[in-house]
Amino acid sequence: MSIQQDEFFAAFEALEAKRASYRNLMAQIAAGEPFDRAVLQQEIEELDVLHKVFLEKSKPFVHWKP
Repeated sequence: MSIQQDEFFAAFEALEAKRASYRNLMAQIAAGEPFDRAVLQQEIEELDVLHKVFLEKSKPFVHWKP
């Protein structure tokens, strides 16, 4: 694989791992378990950053039609 592909897959895997963590936190909140708002905010911010990185790394593989 090329370096671009490796970076793309690494970004995808990091995003998926954080999404799994976020889903678990949301399930705990939905179940009525207590949670720390600061932890939730941190999860959201990290997820947002990883999503932006993933979008940037995916650009070489996405061909938009005008």
